[in-house]
Amino acid sequence: MAAEADRPLTDPETMFGSDTEHDARVRRRLAELAEERGISVDDVLGQLNAALREGDALLPTGSGDESGVESAGLPRSAVVAEVVERRPADEVWAVVSLHHDGPPVAQRSPCAGPEPCPWRRDATLRTFPVDAFRFSARTSYPDSDHRFQCHSSTAEAPRICAGWLLRGASGNQSVQRLLQSARLKAPVLPAEVELYDNYAEMAVANGVSADDPLITSCRQVVKYDDSDEFV
Repeated sequence: MAAEADRPLTDPETMFGSDTEHDARVRRRLAELAEERGISVDDVLGQLNAALREGDALLPTGSGDESGVESAGLPRSAVVAEVVERRPADEVWAVVSLHHDGPPVAQRSPCAGPEPCPWRRDATLRTFPVDAFRFSARTSYPDSDHRFQCHSSTAEAPRICAGWLLRGASGNQSVQRLLQSARLKAPVLPAEVELYDNYAEMAVANGVSADDPLITSCRQVVKYDDSDEFV
């Protein structure tokens, strides 16, 4: 690791002070990354600095041209995921497993609207089929490396579920490292929204038997509040 790996990429307060062509390209690219992720330019810089601290590469490993290929250290959302498994839960819904090489992106808060996040206590029960909750239970097993995606995700735009990050991901060590390093932005829980305390509670409320072997191994997590840290 380089001796200067912990030094910030640039000072956010002074980075726009130059009018060189290089600086203009940097500003445009930072703005593009921020728009893709739905975050601010300062947040993009924070993620880049976190990648530096982790020793991740920030530049493409190819010939150095401007083809648009980015390394895993750069935040992006235009990386299409590969579908590796599809398990039908009923005639409409299926649980789809994806392989995604791009940086992870999460919903900013638990979904509302006609199909709200199933982790919300005010969500209509059984909007999704029972088998969908059974098949996805492994995302909250202790030491799981599976992630619970938002129900609105697609292979073209995969997003991690905000409710799961807040209540069901404490046993997922890779996700916790991403959160702690700021490479994955933690979602915000609105003050008026209450979530189920853990995956098993949510699944049972939506029709899964409490003694179903697929959910008995789910991690029983403590309830977070706004002051809690992800550990």
